[in-house]
Order: sequence, then structure tokens, then C-alpha cells
Amino acid sequence: MVSVKVIDVPLSDEDWQRVSHLLIVDSRRRFGRPARDPRDVLNAILWVTIHKEKWHRLPSNYPPSRTCYIKWLQWRRAGLISKIFEALWIAES
Repeated sequence: MVSVKVIDVPLSDEDWQRVSHLLIVDSRRRFGRPARDPRDVLNAILWVTIHKEKWHRLPSNYPPSRTCYIKWLQWRRAGLISKIFEALWIAES
């Protein structure tokens, strides 16, 4: 049986410390808009995952749903989503 933890969103400081090292921020100057805070993006991804909602239903207190969805795709392709869920003891559905 897989142990599954109930995660509160937004993440507690303790939970954030367990995964923050996985989300390295590239501090080089880029064109366009400033990058979103990875903690805010992760909170949005977790909200969508936990509530089993569609991205367009993401509450307005999170970064834009398109931004979060694109970041979710990038992190999933890089294998980070699985590592984050494992570190937080969340079962991937």
C-alpha cells in the first residue's frame, strides 16, 4: 500500500523546503516578462492536481493558468513532477 499524505495548498514552509532544491531558478536576464515564483506555480499545479480540476478553473490568486500549465509540462517532461510528488508523498493519478 502506498502512503499518501494530504497536502495543504499553499505549501507549508516545511513542505516547500523538501522540494525547493528541485526547482532551480535560472537567474540569467531574459527577454519578456519576469519569471513567476516557482513556489506560486507549484502551489497552482498542486491545486489543480488535488482538486482534479481543469487548468482554466484555477483561482485568480494563482499565476495565470497558461503559465502554470506550460511549467507543469516542462517539469513533467524533465521528470520533476514525479520527484516532487514523491518528496511530498502524493500519489500521481
